[in-house]
Parts: sequence; C-alpha cells; structure tokens
Amino acid sequence: MNSLVPFGGGDLLLKEQVDHIELYEVETLKRACDVTYERSKQTENYRWIRDRNKLFLQLMWATGARVSDVTEMNTARISYKDKTITFLVHKRKSRKAKNGGEFWHTIGLDMETLAALMDYIQTWEMRGHIFPARRGSSKAITRQAINKLLVELAHIVGMRHIHPHMFRHGIAMHLQSQGVPAETIAYRLAHSSTAITLKTYARMDERQERSILDSLNVKFW
Repeated sequence: MNSLVPFGGGDLLLKEQVDHIELYEVETLKRACDVTYERSKQTENYRWIRDRNKLFLQLMWATGARVSDVTEMNTARISYKDKTITFLVHKRKSRKAKNGGEFWHTIGLDMETLAALMDYIQTWEMRGHIFPARRGSSKAITRQAINKLLVELAHIVGMRHIHPHMFRHGIAMHLQSQGVPAETIAYRLAHSSTAITLKTYARMDERQERSILDSLNVKFW
C-alpha cells in the first residue's frame, strides 16, 4: 500500500511501505513448526528443534534484532529480574562507517516472550547459546540455516516468500502503528539516530492513523 511520509521541510511524498511481516504471519509460521513436528518421527530431538525454531521466530519479532544477532544470543545475558536481554549488535559496513562496529545492547522483554524463554531454557536445560545448531552443540545456528527454515515453513502453510529482515521491519511498523515514539523504536532497533528510523519506518496508512487516534482518544470536536 502507498502511504504519505514526512519529508524535507514538511512536504509529503507518496512512498511504498517497507516489505515487512505482520504479527499474524509470525503466528502462522510458528504453527508451521508444529506441523513440521507432527510430520516428523516426534522424537525428543524433534521436539527440541520445534521449540527452538518457534522461540527463534518469537525472538526475531519481539526484539527486532538482526538475524545474525539473534543467532548469537546467550542464556547468560538474560535478566529475569530486570526482564531484559543483552546481545551483541553487529553493525553493517556502510559508505559512511567503513568499519561497521559492534556494541552490547540491552532491551526489555515482554512477559510472554520472557516466559517462553524461561520455559525453553528450563525444559531443555540450555546453557550458552540459546539457539545452537544442534542440541548440545557449542556452535550457534547459522543465518543460512534460518533462511532455509523460513522458506520451508512458508511453503508448508502457503505463505509468500519470507526473509529474516522482514521481522525487523515488521516489529518497527507494529510499534509505530500503536503510537510508540520514534525514539523508543530507534533504541530497540539499535539505530544510531531517530533519523534512520523515521526515514525507514515513518509510513502511515488510514488503518494506522485510525489506530493511533483511537489509542490516544483524540477528539476533533
């Protein structure tokens, strides 16, 4: 859908929405993990794979982190008391920042995601990487494995092509549609400035406008 976005000195330009996944699609992909398990030998290892994959999808959505950062998330960096998770952000190289860079980033977790993490870690006695390539392995699952997984899951439920970065776009659009300030979204996505967030995600359509106005209880008369 086309949408109006602020640009320059207040002018409005018609631009395309960024390609993003929506919450119902995330839930559909998680159900596809259950379908995959039901079609398997249903051994303990297949149950773990199902639980790992479902949680990975949830963490990609809830954190808004890049897929390479989610793969490296560690059980030692979860604070159940503070309801946070800390992970290493790998900044991509660009023309302006040739070296990219890395830094530790801490964000809050919603109670549903925190509970899912606790259940998974306790059930499977996970230590170290939250998402190892294989059960008991010291190596994290790879980005390539996640790309392949998304293709397989989308095929099972007849969805369009899904790639990992659509989760990052999706949660940003999801938060923006609820009136979450750009500064908060920028922090969650570890953007270096709100200008990046606004340039990428400051899209508005009639549904989002109505949702924000209703949530703020705006009165026109």
